[in-house]
Amino acid sequence: MRRRVYNPDRLKYPMKRVGARGEGKFERISWEEAYDIIATNMQRLIKEYGQRIHLSELWHRYAGWHHDPLLAAGKYPGRSPDELLRRYLNHYGDYSSAQIAEGLNYTYGGWADGNSPSDIENSKLVVLFGNNPGETRMSGGGGDLLS
Repeated sequence: MRRRVYNPDRLKYPMKRVGARGEGKFERISWEEAYDIIATNMQRLIKEYGQRIHLSELWHRYAGWHHDPLLAAGKYPGRSPDELLRRYLNHYGDYSSAQIAEGLNYTYGGWADGNSPSDIENSKLVVLFGNNPGETRMSGGGGDLLS
C-alpha cells in the first residue's frame, strides 16, 4: 500500500488522452474538467441506453461505504442519489460476498473459534497463500492489516 501511495510515478491529478489509444499521450486536466467529462458521458449513455446502464458496486475497502464522484461533483441537480443509483449493489448483494464469507473462515477461523482479521496486527508471523494484503484490498481492509 505504501509503495502505491508514495510512488513517484503515481497519478496525482486527472489526465486526458490526447493521442491515439495505446499511444501513451496524455495531458493534465483539472478535477472540474474530469468531472464534467464523466458526467457528460454518463448523461449521454443514460439518454441513449436508459437508466439501467449505471450499476454501482461496493469498491472501497471498508464494507458498506460507497462514494460516487458524479454525486460529489453535483452534476445531476434535482435528482436524488436513489434515483441515480437505484441499481446499487450493497455489500451483501455483490458478486463475491459468499466467497468472502466462506473464505474468511478458512483463512482466519470461524466466527466462534477463530480470531478477527483485525487481530493480525498482533501476530508475530503471518503466512498467507494466494493473498497479499499489501497489494490488494483483500475484501475488507487489507491495507489496514499492515503497519
